[in-house]
Amino acid sequence: MRIFNKFSLSSTTLFFLVSAYFMFALNLGFYREVLNAQSFQFHAEDYFILTIPLVYFFALNIILNLIALPTIHKIIIPTLLILSAAISYNSLFFNVYFDVDMLNNVLQTNFAESSRILTFSYIAWIVCLGIIPSLLYLLIKIDYKPWWKEIGFRFGSILVSAFVILAVGKFYYQDYASFFRNHKNLPNLITPSNFIVSTVKKIRNDYRNNIPYQQLGLDAIQAKPDDHRHVTILVIGETTRAQNWGLNGYERQTTPKLAARGEQIINFQQASSCGTSTAVSVPCMFSSFSQADYNGIRAAKQDNLLDILQRAGIDILWLNNNSDCKGVCERVPNKDLLTLDLPEYCRDGECLDNILLPELDKALKESRADKDLVVVLHTMGNHGPTYYERYTDQEKVFTPTCDTNEINRCSNQELVNTYDNGIVYLDQFLDKIIQRLEQEPTWESALYYVSDHGESLGENGLYLHGAPYSIAPDYQTKVPMIMWFSPEWIKNEPFDLNCIRNNAINNAHSHDNFFHTVISMMDMKTPFSLYNKDLDILAQCHK
Repeated sequence: MRIFNKFSLSSTTLFFLVSAYFMFALNLGFYREVLNAQSFQFHAEDYFILTIPLVYFFALNIILNLIALPTIHKIIIPTLLILSAAISYNSLFFNVYFDVDMLNNVLQTNFAESSRILTFSYIAWIVCLGIIPSLLYLLIKIDYKPWWKEIGFRFGSILVSAFVILAVGKFYYQDYASFFRNHKNLPNLITPSNFIVSTVKKIRNDYRNNIPYQQLGLDAIQAKPDDHRHVTILVIGETTRAQNWGLNGYERQTTPKLAARGEQIINFQQASSCGTSTAVSVPCMFSSFSQADYNGIRAAKQDNLLDILQRAGIDILWLNNNSDCKGVCERVPNKDLLTLDLPEYCRDGECLDNILLPELDKALKESRADKDLVVVLHTMGNHGPTYYERYTDQEKVFTPTCDTNEINRCSNQELVNTYDNGIVYLDQFLDKIIQRLEQEPTWESALYYVSDHGESLGENGLYLHGAPYSIAPDYQTKVPMIMWFSPEWIKNEPFDLNCIRNNAINNAHSHDNFFHTVISMMDMKTPFSLYNKDLDILAQCHK
């Protein structure tokens, strides 16, 4: 004890050593899987792998300097060491990925089950790599400087660490973005962040489950001005950005079939998304929240647009060709088409969006003729980084293409070509939906398409999407949005389409308009408690 009490270190030095220990000793399973995912062959695009431990080291150093307050750090860091040792053993020897599901499994395991995994080697690993280092940490005396110097030294350490991380990002951001998008599970091997993130997710999930569910729009009813059947198709796009949308004046015609329809298509040239990821945008646009006040936990525990329409007597169907509906379709009829795994459309668990068309046709034929219908088509769209899998050879208009999920190995032109081909595919998909609706001339039918978010394709070194909204570039937040209405709809509904077209060109719109505009499309009686006329695109052009 006296030996260690005589041995003292500054806080910044100690945190450097702790970060180095985590980097070298407690993430071996992660490094192994990184090398398995992309072997190092001394090619130029491989060298970013060497920077991964460096980025980890400096990122952890920043965190420790921020959170390790006097006294508190003597609890936090030993706890992290012991838990990380326990998890790293399973990651290294059993390839266990620690996520929120694994955390639930651990918490639900009884003593009899736990005792069977407590082998001698496991206990020895925890003792040697977790408990002993924790005891050493507790015994080391920290030489704290006067508070202003302590803050200054910590700030300097944080500044140096941030500079190194930004320098790596300057040269290798594209490689990191591509690599971790293609290997989404790898972060579940990184200690201590894997169980910290999992714990936060579990707390959030438990909190969400304890919030009472709230029904909304109980005063919403239909008030149809005529007896015609209303059929509305809501197409939720994926990862399509406004800048490459042919109808928006893009230098390439990526939407030839829609453009050929002329004024039939109302194109909204200045549309913005609610978020930069599907998990945010889809629940947001179907909720009554605006982008400014959206709260994901609250939205998950209350009625959304589909619940309200269904309660008013309208038939609802959600057809899914995406990972899932983000909770939006939980209380309405839905079908996951990915499970069909049809070889004509599907490969490796993902499907082309045309798989939705036969199911849409089936839904239109089998639905009750005396009831209005809303069908939501949740598309795969142009989701990356495998943009080359989003179209067929028939839509391969722009070449050469980037036919790999390692987009860092492609030139920017190849990447853009591939992305644009995906929009050409989307163009034919939307046109086919309109053709199907045109086969029912007595229906008042409508198509409303909007993408969930955009995508970065290398502009300013950014790729993919998911950037914090406050700093996200327009490439990730500006999205295409169109509407189409059948002749019968135009004839009977009290809205001036020329007015809507002019507003679509001259005014800004967003996902905020979606909820309130669909309410109008389906002839819901307004006003009611959740309806906002100012956000209803159609109401602004009432005849």
